[in-house]
Amino acid sequence: MSKRILKKLANLITIIVGFAMLNSCATVLPISGNFTQITPIEAQTGKFFGKTVRFGGTIISTIPEQNNQTCFVVLGLKLNSNGKPYKKEPKNFVGRFVACAHGYYDPKIYQKDKKITFVGTIAGIEKEKVGNYTYSYPVVDVKSLYLWPKHIEYENCFPYNCPTYSLEPWPYFY
Repeated sequence: MSKRILKKLANLITIIVGFAMLNSCATVLPISGNFTQITPIEAQTGKFFGKTVRFGGTIISTIPEQNNQTCFVVLGLKLNSNGKPYKKEPKNFVGRFVACAHGYYDPKIYQKDKKITFVGTIAGIEKEKVGNYTYSYPVVDVKSLYLWPKHIEYENCFPYNCPTYSLEPWPYFY
């Protein structure tokens, strides 16, 4: 009977160590959590004031203001399961929005066309001109944000044009 108990104990320890190893590899982004599942276009109606949302997209402009906050004008895009915006394509467009965060965010770092995701509450609607069109921007009071690192996507490069793939032996001798 003691061998049977030792075997069960060894299995239990193996399972616990396995879960601990898996958890140590997991990364929790500051944009995780539960959100109201709406788009910036749906938020233009004004029905969702005070609701917590997760919006993301590409930066159109970054505007530091005098009252210790920075506002971002963003071209909203659909987000994948971890909150990263998809490619800037018409099928992924979900509306523009303004996100205002406390503190100073340098416009040279948070620059045009970089991907960004925000978590915050809808605080209002701002009407601004886009060309000759008056656009209603939902305004998000930002609780957290994440600027996505530049990621080079290689499409249709297999097998010869990919920078990480070669038919030659490693290390490369040129």
